[in-house]
Amino acid sequence: MNLRGLLISAILLLALSISAFAQDEDDDDYKWRNFELNIVGGLSLPSGSTSDWYDSLGAQTGFNVGISSAYFLTNKLGIGAYFTYSRFGVDDATVENDLSHQLYDAGLYFKYAFTGESSFEPYVRLNAGVLFPKLATWVGDDKNQLRELSYDPALSLGLYLGILYYTSDYGGVYLEAGYHNDITDGIKGEYASEEMNFNDNTNYIEVRAGISVYFGPEE
Repeated sequence: MNLRGLLISAILLLALSISAFAQDEDDDDYKWRNFELNIVGGLSLPSGSTSDWYDSLGAQTGFNVGISSAYFLTNKLGIGAYFTYSRFGVDDATVENDLSHQLYDAGLYFKYAFTGESSFEPYVRLNAGVLFPKLATWVGDDKNQLRELSYDPALSLGLYLGILYYTSDYGGVYLEAGYHNDITDGIKGEYASEEMNFNDNTNYIEVRAGISVYFGPEE
């Protein structure tokens, strides 16, 4: 999925959310949740050219952990903030094991939940934020030294599909899968006054499990 596909998905999700919000205004007699708190972790799988960054310095399958919280405008529609940390190994057997590609991602998200009588609740989630990358990079005159460099911030976009299983009236566990397209083409880093260019976008798939807790039902 490219940037255009993600933007189209965002527009469709926003239209769906507005429609759902209007209907919820009429249909929801009891708003049973105001806030959610989520803690999540899982795998990050490089997609496309991300696995071939810098030729031999491509990204290996890594991990991610995150936290998020949202306010529900209705029982179905929420808007909130998130932070996710992702770490990818370097795909080169000669590289020291402690070097990696690291991504710090913070922003806003919209969530639409398909509520019903079942203990299972599917949902769609759209993330839009700012990515702060720290990438393993060859530096030096002969490009024979490897360092982790901080690069310019970039736009981060993600689309997730998930399902929550209620373990109580106000919480549960969930599984989700998402696709990230981070607009990192053209960002720059610096080492010893030398400018380093990163000329590719960052694409990866996340498969995660988490815990959700809900707060503040209206009386």
